[in-house]
Amino acid sequence: MALRTVELRPATDADAPFLRRVFLDVRRDEFPGVPAAELDPILSLQFRAHAAERDARHPHAETSIILDGGEPVGTVTVDREGTRLHLVDIAVLGEHRGRGIASTVLAGLVGDSQHVTLSVWALNAGARRLYERHGFAVVAEQFGYVLMATGVDG
Repeated sequence: MALRTVELRPATDADAPFLRRVFLDVRRDEFPGVPAAELDPILSLQFRAHAAERDARHPHAETSIILDGGEPVGTVTVDREGTRLHLVDIAVLGEHRGRGIASTVLAGLVGDSQHVTLSVWALNAGARRLYERHGFAVVAEQFGYVLMATGVDG
């Protein structure tokens, strides 16, 4: 089996089409059976709203492109403040999921920071299991989302 090399590089303006592609790929699964011609305008609107909301809530957040063997396969956005890190968003293209890519990125983030937080949709069981494997615990729940953090005494 070939050794995988997962790396991050800062996103640039030239990555805008890839960032959109990853967002649409992840969200498309939320609308099974809806034809692409009908879904694409809805997802494009959601992408713009998501980007605006993220920029408003986390103006200092930094987005990176996740590379697997040099190939762009996903994105991660983090907001750092001292030793605190908030994971704003992490996403991997569907054809690359299940290979440990997000897990590798999470392990690096958790290893580099004393305290990591994130919010996730409460019903996203797969993501919650992934985060729990990396030491996250639920600290609050509100409006259908849970706040999870590392370093929580439980």
